[in-house]
Amino acid sequence: MNDPASVWEEVLSLASRDMNDTTFRTWLSDSRFESLEDESSRYLVRFPTEFMAKWAKSHFGDLLESLFQSISSRRDLALVFVGDPASPQSLRRPPAQRLKNGHQSYLHPSYTFDRFVSGSSNELAYAGAMAVSQELGSPSYNPLFIYGGVGLGKTHLIQAIAHFLVENYPGKTFKYISSEQFTQRYISAVPNGSAAVAAFRREFMDLDLLLMDDIQFLAGKEGTQEELFHRFNDLYHSGRQIVFTSDRPPNEIEPLEERLISRFESGLVADIQPPEYETRLAILQVKARTEGESFPSEVLAYIANTIKSNVRQLEGAIHRLAATSRLTGAPVDMEMAERVVSDYLGNRKRSLTAGSITSAVAEEFSVSPSQLKGKGRKREILIPRQIAMYLIRDLTTSSLSSIGEFFSGRDHSTVLNAIDRVEYLCESDSALRRRVEELRNRLTS
Repeated sequence: MNDPASVWEEVLSLASRDMNDTTFRTWLSDSRFESLEDESSRYLVRFPTEFMAKWAKSHFGDLLESLFQSISSRRDLALVFVGDPASPQSLRRPPAQRLKNGHQSYLHPSYTFDRFVSGSSNELAYAGAMAVSQELGSPSYNPLFIYGGVGLGKTHLIQAIAHFLVENYPGKTFKYISSEQFTQRYISAVPNGSAAVAAFRREFMDLDLLLMDDIQFLAGKEGTQEELFHRFNDLYHSGRQIVFTSDRPPNEIEPLEERLISRFESGLVADIQPPEYETRLAILQVKARTEGESFPSEVLAYIANTIKSNVRQLEGAIHRLAATSRLTGAPVDMEMAERVVSDYLGNRKRSLTAGSITSAVAEEFSVSPSQLKGKGRKREILIPRQIAMYLIRDLTTSSLSSIGEFFSGRDHSTVLNAIDRVEYLCESDSALRRRVEELRNRLTS
């Protein structure tokens, strides 16, 4: 064998070609050759943490071993991954007092990394969350800002970071809070004087990690934005990690102070898109194993092809099938799946009407339902009206003619043109596409 350390560098070079840059940098780039023990046929590779070593072994072990054997021409050697017991962040400062278990009650027990299915639709967000967990406060990932539509896994990821901390770094402290809770706590403190405000602020001192969900609800709340700005600065400048989630990227949260937008965008901004077929199928397989029921592969494929935009709906379909099977004693098969999924989605569609969808669209675009139904042709009315027509056609059984009639007696060809127009705009305008997807998910969740 050539120089053992050079062999591993060559393995890494070849492996990097088979995965995206973020995955490689997160899991493999910091690994290094440790030692070659010919007497025990062990080639040791060192990773920054034991967790990273185990993850690399389980997810990339076969690829790395194949490359290693090919380059080294030593099929007798076993590739062994080990973790560094003293990770860099554990040496940064004395461990803080562990948070009481009662403060972890907001964490969903299933929202852990090992139960999160990653794919091309969420890969950057997932890699960012894992990187944050490994090295709190790294400038490359601080703050971490994850955004995406309803039911796609933002809360799962942000809570997985907290679970990882509890499991692997019990001396670290964190606070998990929604922006609405932050707002209410601050508003409640202000009328009670400076002592109450000071007590509120102390809750955010000396944290190793601040996790805040649904940051978009701070839009328009100027006093709360001011308070968050100062809490953010205090934590950030002392090297503490901050993670936010939102239904949209920072620059689309309106009205939001420019200085907050700038800070939100200063770290890693990662989006989560609706899962592609392969990820939907993998999610269903994980949920099926969790239920402990037997799901034929054609049933899972049918559900993955039928439910496309919302992870929660995928989970709901599995739960209903498992419950139906347990209650009736009948095994899950295609007949049961078609009936249960049809009822599950059909009930949702029947609960939606042209009126309820139009009202939701009107609220999203800050116009009135009567304006959308009327004859106005201004752009601020026209595009929301076309989106309403598009969603009514997509989410109900209404015909083109009946949709046109609902919108002040318009012709069915007008509705068809509106649908085509929305599809075209969504392809060319990513911001509008996210708003339409968010509306769809909100209506069907």
